[in-house]
Amino acid sequence: MSHTLAGSARAGAGWIAAFAAAAVLAAYSGITFALGEPRATVVIPVAVALSLALGVIALTRFFVFVLIVLGARASLDATKLAGSISASGGGETAASWLDPSSMLGALFIVAGLAWLIAQGPRTGAAPRRFLLAAAVAFLVACVLSMLGSLYLGTSAGEVVRIGAVLVMIFVVERLVDQDPTRVPQLLIAVFAAALLPSLVTIQQLLTGSGLVELNGSLRPHGTFWHPNALGMFCYVLIVAGVALFPHVENRAKIAIGSVLALTGIALLGSGARGAMIAALAGLVVVGLLQNRRLLVGLGALVVAIVVAVPAVVDRFADLAEIRTEGGLEANSLVWRFDHWGQALELLGLNPVTGTGLGTTRLIIYKEVHNDYLRALVESGLLGLLTYLGLLAALVVTAVLALRATGPVRGLERGCAVAFAGCVAALLVSAVSDNAMTSVVVMWYFAVFAGIALRLGVGASR
Repeated sequence: MSHTLAGSARAGAGWIAAFAAAAVLAAYSGITFALGEPRATVVIPVAVALSLALGVIALTRFFVFVLIVLGARASLDATKLAGSISASGGGETAASWLDPSSMLGALFIVAGLAWLIAQGPRTGAAPRRFLLAAAVAFLVACVLSMLGSLYLGTSAGEVVRIGAVLVMIFVVERLVDQDPTRVPQLLIAVFAAALLPSLVTIQQLLTGSGLVELNGSLRPHGTFWHPNALGMFCYVLIVAGVALFPHVENRAKIAIGSVLALTGIALLGSGARGAMIAALAGLVVVGLLQNRRLLVGLGALVVAIVVAVPAVVDRFADLAEIRTEGGLEANSLVWRFDHWGQALELLGLNPVTGTGLGTTRLIIYKEVHNDYLRALVESGLLGLLTYLGLLAALVVTAVLALRATGPVRGLERGCAVAFAGCVAALLVSAVSDNAMTSVVVMWYFAVFAGIALRLGVGASR
């Protein structure tokens, strides 16, 4: 009994010390903000304070830590310390190690790996071994890309961010394996994370404040660093929400329906054409797997959007033009075709292991906007092969989860269909967007990947 009381006292003292430090640093940030100090002076102490508090939670209540991370991550990009949104996605958008989002990613990967190791080894199941091997192979290729990187610090940061996404998959799989009742809590955290970004986006649309001009059009970006990231986040939530909707009770239907409405508005408002097409692809897969009447509704929805939302029509209308009168690219698709050739030329610098993750935007001042090409240029032939291997493993994971759940109603079936739809959307999105390094989006994708992996593993036992 005395040992228990002593342990409780030490734990309580640790909590008090952590939150006292957090309060002091938060108060300091508030004072410096009032005095007009630079944003870094305000943000960094708060980020450090929150990291200390989250570190204590990770040590004592790891599952709670994961829920907090998922609930908060989608709103953190707004706290980046420097740079501005660029139409090309150039070097000025590169993340800083002092950004709160970067701190959280580093904290999660350390805590997640430590937690996985502490759980001890398990007898390997074929689905888990396959996905784990593919994930490790891709991560090794990413690490090797640092050998020839022209910007080592940037590449190291990208490796850590990709590593955090991969760790999230296996953390979620292990958490759900230990206690399947955690699935609803994980889903609540994921959908709750959409509220603030969606509401901020709607506020930007209604007031016109916070919009950014990209290629001649004003677009909202919510709490994200770029409207395209907002669009990708929305398609994950929309595809998953539609897949889960028939499999939950009425109160949950109201909550998911509300999130679908908010993220739907945010997706259309973002003007992210690639994300809209990816969402459509994912929903088609959901309809084919779950209820083909959804395809009819989907067609009717597309017609309604075309009639009622002219801004969306305008975003696609300029695809018919190639060049402006001044000889410039008439739309972002033509712009992508032009600079894909420039990016491909960089492959000659290091065809085996690439130029290093995250370096393209710093060399030609443009994001790649194609994950397949990015993998080839920034991590070489080795990176492209392992990236395709990882995508193949995700497809296999989705298929096994679908087989394990069968065509029946239930939350597990909804999660399997949700992941299958998200995989389809990702494969499409990767053609024209930067999904690989949009960690804020991929973390939520990883939750469904971890749940689907658990479903496939359970069926193979």
